[in-house]
Amino acid sequence: MRFHWLLLSILSTLLFALPAQAGRLLFWRYENNQNRLVFTTDSRVQPRAQLIPNPTRIVLDLPGITLGRSTVDQTIGGTIKSVRVGQFNSQTTRLVIELAPGYTVDPTQVKVRGISPTQWTVELPDPQRISNSTTSRPNPRPNPPTSNPLPQRPLNPSPSSSQENNNFQVTRNGLFVRLDKQGQNRDIQVEDRQEKDAKTVQFTLPGTSLPQSLINQTLAVNEYGVSDIKFEQPQPSQARLTLRVAKDSPGWQAYYSRLGGLVLLPQGGLSAVQDLTPPNPSSEVTVSPVKNQNPTISTIELTNNDSQLLIRANGPIKGEGSIDRRTGTFEIRIPQAQLADPIQGPQLGRNSPIYQLKVTQANTDTVVIQVRPSLGVRFGGLRQPNAETLSLEVRSLQTNRPPITDDPTTITVPPPATGPSRPITPPPGTVTPRGRVLVVIDPGHGGKDPGAVGLGGLREVDVILPISLEVSQLLKQQGVEVMMTRNADYFVSLQGRTAMANRARANIFVSIHANAVGGGRSNVNGMETFYTGNRELAEAIHRSILRNVTIANDRGVKSSRFYVLRTSNMPSALVEVGFVTGTIDNARLRDPVYRSQMARAIAQGILDYIRQKGL
Repeated sequence: MRFHWLLLSILSTLLFALPAQAGRLLFWRYENNQNRLVFTTDSRVQPRAQLIPNPTRIVLDLPGITLGRSTVDQTIGGTIKSVRVGQFNSQTTRLVIELAPGYTVDPTQVKVRGISPTQWTVELPDPQRISNSTTSRPNPRPNPPTSNPLPQRPLNPSPSSSQENNNFQVTRNGLFVRLDKQGQNRDIQVEDRQEKDAKTVQFTLPGTSLPQSLINQTLAVNEYGVSDIKFEQPQPSQARLTLRVAKDSPGWQAYYSRLGGLVLLPQGGLSAVQDLTPPNPSSEVTVSPVKNQNPTISTIELTNNDSQLLIRANGPIKGEGSIDRRTGTFEIRIPQAQLADPIQGPQLGRNSPIYQLKVTQANTDTVVIQVRPSLGVRFGGLRQPNAETLSLEVRSLQTNRPPITDDPTTITVPPPATGPSRPITPPPGTVTPRGRVLVVIDPGHGGKDPGAVGLGGLREVDVILPISLEVSQLLKQQGVEVMMTRNADYFVSLQGRTAMANRARANIFVSIHANAVGGGRSNVNGMETFYTGNRELAEAIHRSILRNVTIANDRGVKSSRFYVLRTSNMPSALVEVGFVTGTIDNARLRDPVYRSQMARAIAQGILDYIRQKGL
């Protein structure tokens, strides 16, 4: 699967980060004793499998999944020569199981099973030797290698899938080990040992018992700079885990989870190991894709003064259109078609009628194009000017729309040099201009009230102000009026915050905070969104964050009677972007790139709500 994101030029760097859009291969391992490959992704995938001879290889392509690192070649031994994992193209990860020379398998006996939409196994029968009469027969005109498709399996589990061992998992939040019995965090011992090209990190766990299926097992990890993990139970009440990691990997730490297991994390958070390569990487896999004779879509462009979106192919195409009334997104499905690589798309400027354009190779012969309108724009019907072209009508509902300028109701007042801090308030009689949307962004705390203070002295005010300022900037760029309750580090009372929004007759109020928990519970991480009364705004923002940001834990959308929620006279939401006291969240909230991703997601959620309500 190939994804091509054609975003509004300014927002391509401000509103979305491309790597977040594709799924990732979280982990894989080959279980030699069961002739089985196991792998997990962080988003739904439908694998494509084929058998390629000379030498015999089972090739598994994962459309829409990226590896995010160098190719890996793991030597297996016996009848299986190796397992290779690499990036086949920009948005497809390829796994290759290569048999030893002289061996083959019956492709009808290879079982590709979906345990869930993100967990799969590839089960092989016992490889058989190729007979001498087949390998030695002279053939003056050898046939080229052919690809025999393996049977595709449904996403629902098969009867045997319930027996799958899930006691060790590589997740987007670190490594997780299920335990039969766990000890105390204070008793965990960690020891680093340096090797020539790698190092090992050994965890000794008094009072801990491993599941029987893990004892004396070494499992491949191939993520976060970790090549494998070894499980041992030297005593009934003592377990030992050994990670083999990259030589430049930071230290690792472990803590027991309330879910009944052990969490392993690098010091400094997962961002510290995202670019590390596990020991013993290999060269890139080079396997030619199967050619397809379907027409190729090569160009998408805006024409006729931005009133028409044209989709051009090098052969006859047909399309079916449908619209999502909630978001205004128009979806075009084009069967029997392929995407060019690269595809040429329109240059979408600041005042473009198209807010977002997503082009996807949904399966081997279907292209899906999703077009999302800017504010004040709707789409007409899908037409076909000729056999090779599709046309989507673009309608502006504000033909005399003025250019976007700075928000006249946004008040910028620096904190006073001396004397007590004071709230900022709009001039008397300030109201929302008719036909415009006014959003109040409320960065919590400030001045004499720094909010929560977390690990390493990270203060809540230092996290939420840059997020809030960027949310404001992004909304303004989309023609939304924004008022901030404060735009620097000074104190504003709770009463002053909602009084400001109520007096200005704002349409939307969003308060931004960072969370904290006491008792040294650094294992508590995650984001949550609160509301009072109507939850639609909170849900829109929360959905956008889940869609666009990798968070440690989804703590959900919750009802609350926070003062700023219950006293605001308009739809309101309070976003807790993470825990400054949490090991994972703290490391991420320190990162300006992560804070920017959070800001983009919050801004997108507000825009989603505006479109949903037709404001």
